[in-house]
Amino acid sequence: MLRWSALGLAVVIAGWLGAEVWRDSGVFTVVLLGLPTLVCLVAVLASGSRYARAVTWGAAAVVLGWSLVLGLGVGLFFLPVAFLLAAAAARHDPARSRPLRR
Repeated sequence: MLRWSALGLAVVIAGWLGAEVWRDSGVFTVVLLGLPTLVCLVAVLASGSRYARAVTWGAAAVVLGWSLVLGLGVGLFFLPVAFLLAAAAARHDPARSRPLRR
């Protein structure tokens, strides 16, 4: 649920900032706003796999790094997305921690 929330928030932020960033950065807007959204999508798609926690930690690190690199501009808007991804990765999921049957 937290991964989906992070994706939804990233899409809302990208849509909200899209026109203003387009006027300032042109085509590079796709990279500026698309990277965090794409990384969140990868975390959502990997949520059913056994590597979900590792992928989500990686996604949180990428979005956090991207928001810090772009910190004086649109990057600060993506900090809540990074925190949501980190919370999703840190959350204990009892369904994934079942012992294996022998």
